[in-house]
Amino acid sequence: MLIIHGMKLNFFFDVDGTIVPFGRNIPESAVRAMHDAKAKGHRLFLSTGRAPYEVTDSVLALPLDGGVHSSGAEVVLNGKSIYRRFADDRERKAFKAVAEKYDLLWFIQGPENTYTTKRTMEVYRRISFENNGGEVQLTGLKMVDSIPDIPMVKFYILSDKGLIMEARRELEGILHCENNTTGFPMEAAAEVTIPGISKASGIEIMVRHVGESMDSTVGVGDGENDIRMVSACHLGIAMGNACQQLKDCADYVTSDIDDDGLAKAIYYAMEKFG
Repeated sequence: MLIIHGMKLNFFFDVDGTIVPFGRNIPESAVRAMHDAKAKGHRLFLSTGRAPYEVTDSVLALPLDGGVHSSGAEVVLNGKSIYRRFADDRERKAFKAVAEKYDLLWFIQGPENTYTTKRTMEVYRRISFENNGGEVQLTGLKMVDSIPDIPMVKFYILSDKGLIMEARRELEGILHCENNTTGFPMEAAAEVTIPGISKASGIEIMVRHVGESMDSTVGVGDGENDIRMVSACHLGIAMGNACQQLKDCADYVTSDIDDDGLAKAIYYAMEKFG
């Protein structure tokens, strides 16, 4: 890997499991490290499956320059959306048909809200407490009774009947499915995105927009949906709590999120490029 010393970096951070421990607060060490990086002139971006309106106040309080959202379907710089991609009619119809066939529960990201149902929230909270000991905070939710007729950006599916893998087999090809990164069992939940869209594609859009190249990028994540990001970035870092597939393709593996892992990743990158 080519190391260019003294360059200004563009950091891209996953949120859940990287910045924020599931069901807990951001480690103070991570907050300090981000402020240190910002003070040295580096840019800090989110790279997350969350839509912009789903980002919590504690994350928004960090010294961020923008973010790649909805797993690459929207790119935001300094509060302004510079790119957004919606599912087309075929993709929307396929999702609705499979959701109805398998009685799936869902979160559907739209332009301004994430749509879900009361039943979905009940199951989500139960599985979250069973697997994480707490509930991952969600914002921007709008309760509905059925799949809404709206522009759709990204989907998250749940099944209280263990039918996620069956649903994924039918969706794959028309849409793209990945293991969920919320700490739930694979048969209980999955993330569904528009084909050709990824955190890596969003990062490429961002760095081109600011007039730089992928040589300036550092990507830090923990989940399966971070594999393309970590592989594409000039320096790809996996958290110590990351899935093994991500660790295998990373340039560097830091410590666990609860062992100052993100702070160590930031300082490692700044020292490596300093």
